Amino acid sequence: MSKYVKELMMDQLKSDLDGNRSLLIVDLKDLDAITEHGFRRDLRKKSIRLRVLKNSLARRVFSDMGMAGLSKYLEGQSAVVWGGEGPSELAKEITARFKALKKPEIKGGAVDGVVVGPEQVEDITRLPSREVLIGQVLALVLGPARQTLSLLTSSASTLVGQLEELAKRGENTGSSAAAAPTEAAPAEA
Repeated sequence: MSKYVKELMMDQLKSDLDGNRSLLIVDLKDLDAITEHGFRRDLRKKSIRLRVLKNSLARRVFSDMGMAGLSKYLEGQSAVVWGGEGPSELAKEITARFKALKKPEIKGGAVDGVVVGPEQVEDITRLPSREVLIGQVLALVLGPARQTLSLLTSSASTLVGQLEELAKRGENTGSSAAAAPTEAAPAEA
């Protein structure tokens, strides 16, 4: 293969990845053509792309992208999978498909440029989706603000409301203290 063709292939991989730094390196061994076609079709429906790699060229592309650690996973047959709604969804989808097919395997990958091994990819599948995580963080942030706002808008927050509350407390303690001596006076007589 000429140097020009190799450079074209590397440029094509770079443009396909389009700066995406969350991806998985997989091995599609022992898949027949029909199964692989169905696998790719199902991934396309979820906006996930798959591309078979030439390992030596992929090493160069990934090192240019700052993910040189992926080179240890580029042995034998290799393909790169990227896209979807986020790293968690990508890992979940690929893991679920591979468990159903029972033949391919995940070699490793990268999440936002950080290289991860196959064990860590399994851990990523247990994470909630990006939207759920954002919702949880917002709930934590807005919780105290919501409580403070409800305290400020309640009737006890106004000066009049606080004075009325103190007056009620004073009447309750004053009436019980005042009632005790009047009851005790007739008992002495």
